Amino acid sequence: MLKLPKDVVADPRHDAVLKLLTTEAKPLWEKGVNGVITLPFSPELSGELRRALAFGFASKGFEQIEKQLAREQKGLDALKEKTPASPQNERISRLLFLSNDGSERFYRDCDAVLCRYKSRLLGFRLDIGGEEMGNALCGTPKLVRAVLVYDKKAAAQVLLSLVRPPRS
Repeated sequence: MLKLPKDVVADPRHDAVLKLLTTEAKPLWEKGVNGVITLPFSPELSGELRRALAFGFASKGFEQIEKQLAREQKGLDALKEKTPASPQNERISRLLFLSNDGSERFYRDCDAVLCRYKSRLLGFRLDIGGEEMGNALCGTPKLVRAVLVYDKKAAAQVLLSLVRPPRS
């Protein structure tokens, strides 16, 4: 079962987010291990991703993302070594968004990263190409095929933007 960020668990939209994340996941490539769902690049999602990038809660570019996740893991491993008796609360706190026009090699590499950090990373394929995504997120013609939201509060906001607010 997915352990979502606490801010999502506490929100009335939690069940809707969980349902969305557990339906119709497909591998990123033919021999992929991880199922990811394909999402529309909605104005709400675009806005949350732009906000996360602007506030420094997200990064773009797959090489940068790999380095970021490796640095974080090194810190987590060091903490675990210092305090082995302290249980690590493994919860999804990182979101990886991918364009729909990557090569097989790109998706293989993304699949490997999703495997490596599966306890805290969730992947999505967006229904948008890299150039279009770059324009939408950066406001300039720039190819962007991968965005990582690495702040847990921003990740919660992004996940909640995927479903409609409850009716009052």
